[in-house]
Amino acid sequence: MISVIIPICNAGQRLVDLLESLQDQTVKPTQIVIVDSGSTDETNETAKRQNCQVIKINLTNFDHGTTRNLGITHTKNEFVVFLTQDAIPANKYMIAELINPMQADPNIAICYGRQLPKPDARPLERFAREVNYPPQAMVKTKDSIPILGIKTFFCSNCCSAIRRSIFNKLGGFKNNVIVNEDMLFAAKAIMAGYAVYYAADAKVYHSHPYSILRIFKRYFNIGRFFADDKWLLQYGGLRHYGGSIIKSGVITFWKEKKPHYIVALLTELAIKTIAYKLGWYYQLLFHRKRI
Repeated sequence: MISVIIPICNAGQRLVDLLESLQDQTVKPTQIVIVDSGSTDETNETAKRQNCQVIKINLTNFDHGTTRNLGITHTKNEFVVFLTQDAIPANKYMIAELINPMQADPNIAICYGRQLPKPDARPLERFAREVNYPPQAMVKTKDSIPILGIKTFFCSNCCSAIRRSIFNKLGGFKNNVIVNEDMLFAAKAIMAGYAVYYAADAKVYHSHPYSILRIFKRYFNIGRFFADDKWLLQYGGLRHYGGSIIKSGVITFWKEKKPHYIVALLTELAIKTIAYKLGWYYQLLFHRKRI
């Protein structure tokens, strides 16, 4: 008995493709909950035709944690799968591969899948997916922190599954969080003694051709997030992670004889760093939250 929650807004054909793919899964969802934040296209009609339960909210009320918590309240099953509207299962085993590790190990609080670049993804997008979503599965616990540092808490709700009993015990996702509600929950679960599982065989196609402005906005918000939840940084800063990205990128693009992408990678990382710092200080100075 599996529930699926999908936050959407003007999903269009992507939602059609996603819903059709879900019906082809070897483990089919018994419930699909759509949380629509103000679609103006035919998204709602598409969802209803596919027997989805549609919950409407105002776009101004959307945030990643609160919206998913709302979706959870409309489900009853122990295992709940989260997807985004633009994440398409790569095969018919995605749900099974998310759920199987959790059935085998009752200590796993959340399981997240592997994101593959779309066929038309640019080299930097492909590289990012390869770095963050390797082909090897992994279970992460407190014992992983000395080895992985802050990457221990890395998790993505683009394609994930939670165990409701543990989720409720830990208080769910943080409400009113700008980004990284998945990472924050994973950290909370791990520090409480539970495990996070990376299911490399639970695959979705998901990548974005982000503009420089979108990249800047995203990392500005990430800076704001860490300013509010800076306790995460005691388990390993982001500087080491950025250094490993640069090293891996230089090696990858040099081997591929694409040195211009090394320049593009360094430029992108510089933009991300500036945006992160600005977001950090903006949050501390103007929007500091009490944790």
